[in-house]
Amino acid sequence: MVASKFQPTYARQAYPCFDEPDFKATYDVTLWKPVTYVALSNMNEISKTHDDESNMDIVTFATSVPMSTYLTCFVVCDFDNKEVQIDSGEVGSKFTLRSYAQKHELHRINFAQDIGKRATEYYIRYYEVPFPLPKLDMIAIPDYVSGATEHWGLVTYRETSFLIDEDSSSATNKMNVANTICHELAHMWFGNLVTMKWWDDVWLNEGFATYMQVKALDNIEPSWKMLDQFLTKTLHPVLVTDARLSSHPIVQTVATPDQITAIFDGISYSKGASILRMLEGFTGPENFRLGVSDYLKKYKYGNTVTIDLLSCLDPYFKQLYPDLNITYVMDTWTRQMGYPVINVKLGDEPNSYFITQSRFLYDPDAVYANDSKFNYRWYVPITYTTTNGVHEQLLWLSDTAENIKIKLNDDEKWLKVNNNQTGYYRVNYALSMWQTLIEQLKSKNNQITAADRSQLLDDVFALAEARTVPYHLALNLTSYLLVENDLLPWETATFIYGNLKSKLLNSLAYYNLQKYFQRLILPIYVKQNWSAQDLPVIDSLLRTQILTLAVRVELPDAEERVKSLFLSWLQKKDTPEEITIHQDLRDMVYFYGMKSSSPADWDRLFQIYLKEDDVQEKLKLRKALSAPRDTTILRKFLILAWDETNIRSQDYLTVLMQISANPSGTALVWDDVRSRWPQLVDRFTLNSRYLGNVIPSITSTFNTDLKYKEMEAFFTQYPDAGAGESSRQRALENVRNNIRWNTYNLPGVASWLQANHRA
Repeated sequence: MVASKFQPTYARQAYPCFDEPDFKATYDVTLWKPVTYVALSNMNEISKTHDDESNMDIVTFATSVPMSTYLTCFVVCDFDNKEVQIDSGEVGSKFTLRSYAQKHELHRINFAQDIGKRATEYYIRYYEVPFPLPKLDMIAIPDYVSGATEHWGLVTYRETSFLIDEDSSSATNKMNVANTICHELAHMWFGNLVTMKWWDDVWLNEGFATYMQVKALDNIEPSWKMLDQFLTKTLHPVLVTDARLSSHPIVQTVATPDQITAIFDGISYSKGASILRMLEGFTGPENFRLGVSDYLKKYKYGNTVTIDLLSCLDPYFKQLYPDLNITYVMDTWTRQMGYPVINVKLGDEPNSYFITQSRFLYDPDAVYANDSKFNYRWYVPITYTTTNGVHEQLLWLSDTAENIKIKLNDDEKWLKVNNNQTGYYRVNYALSMWQTLIEQLKSKNNQITAADRSQLLDDVFALAEARTVPYHLALNLTSYLLVENDLLPWETATFIYGNLKSKLLNSLAYYNLQKYFQRLILPIYVKQNWSAQDLPVIDSLLRTQILTLAVRVELPDAEERVKSLFLSWLQKKDTPEEITIHQDLRDMVYFYGMKSSSPADWDRLFQIYLKEDDVQEKLKLRKALSAPRDTTILRKFLILAWDETNIRSQDYLTVLMQISANPSGTALVWDDVRSRWPQLVDRFTLNSRYLGNVIPSITSTFNTDLKYKEMEAFFTQYPDAGAGESSRQRALENVRNNIRWNTYNLPGVASWLQANHRA
């Protein structure tokens, strides 16, 4: 097959054009194809003739609507498709959604087709703007550099981002596919119908699509609780990235193709989405929807900058806050990097509190230029909950205010700020207030929501790492997990455990860490049923989360079950006695079952991987191949992975990162990447942000001056980083932080674990 992908700056390689988003044009496309193949483009086919001399069909498509060059797309393939009608209600006309895949994969497109139909109909209702094209196609491409691309009317996907076998795909597989589909379809309006003028406002495309995908799924699959999962999947990770000097503002000047490629990052996607969630929080969901709808109607087929969106939201914002300027408020969040920590201190009278702000950085000793016109202060919406419930009145802490004061009633015994972590900031409290909140958590106070509990965990460990609160305070807070039964806080706890594990792995404190978390997880572990079928999605996700963490902390019962289950599956595979592992547990069982595998076990699994035709199953098997502790096996996998007959090019960099995430494989991959760098550049190009992101992934656990110097030497040897320049800076800053953590935090953490790892 042939398929194009021009985003962001590759259309110029296919046809003469002004290859910039602001130069919108209409397109008349004609494609030549073999007789038995299908030709697809952005618009509908209007004619087909046959050329006898070449024995090729000539397919002509309708003239397109005005669109940017990067959205044009051409596909020629011998795929098959299924189609369904999209009901636009009263907003527009009905049209056809077609989903394409290789013929032998056609039975795996039903899930994507269903999500695509329901998401598209949701967007039409939400935006109150018709889908502007006569048809919409989606296609799964076998080897595709990105997860997906929002070509207008012809959305292209990697197969793992599109194909689902209902009988064997896990809930996580389904959620990942649904998220990607909803993201790309959101772009049909945000990004395609209305496009940023230049790439420095790419967050208008990507931040919106990232937030709208969550809103769409929360509407069409409410049992998945996607708005809750936004915290752990989107907000918490970007709060880590944005608390370092290697971050950048949402709106950032970019000029070269490498800079443009690099800005498709966590800040544009996840911080952009998080800021929009906060904006919706203080304007109200319906006001937000109306402003977005006005924006799409006013600027359809046009190009915009950030202020154009804000001007459409302003009338609704003014209804609530007539004295505030929405552009000024949002500029403090979009035009300077980072975010604040909100400090809550005891006030000057009983039951009163002063609220102040300061910039949050993981390195409290960091020196930086005050290059922001807002002086790294923000216009902060303050929400809070007390003994008496959620306080509806929102307070504003302006960028120029020294503080604001909260006065509670006499019967309000505790205060928790940032309801459901809707605000893009962290919160620190006076130590006595932290102790009160810990007691509320231990007493299972249901006024503190699962999202709030997740936030308290995430905030306190970030503050401890930044030496803002004592580490023993953060560790004390985890003791409440003995009574925690919800998914969201356990997802955050798992992240905290993983972070501590990577820092303590080669220290004497590692054993105590394992024992402490074994104790924490045991009460909820014993409630899980390994063999239960047809669990509700959230219950199944919780089970997988708990069982996986139990194996990671080496809980003996969990380890033994996984090892036994895996070996039984491996030995009986492709025999009459073959056993079936529940699809939601396979990822865990394959991976942790392979930890202590023999070379023969690995060879057997590798052959199973090569023969497997279900792309979601291949994901799980490929990850498991990187799990063994045996470096000889990992070295073999590293060599085999370079051959595209074993590992597709689209998956190679992921394999590198998976092997390097294995402590036994980190040094292997670091050495391999340094020695093979010219070949990697030749294969993937310096314009690949995916290649750039390999470096911070591989070096994420480095924590010595020796490793830091190795990185500097490597960057000196290959100074041209292309789209990976910011990734290199991020990697270096992370290792500096790791070294500091050992100096300042390791002794205290080790001491606390020594005293508390036993019940």
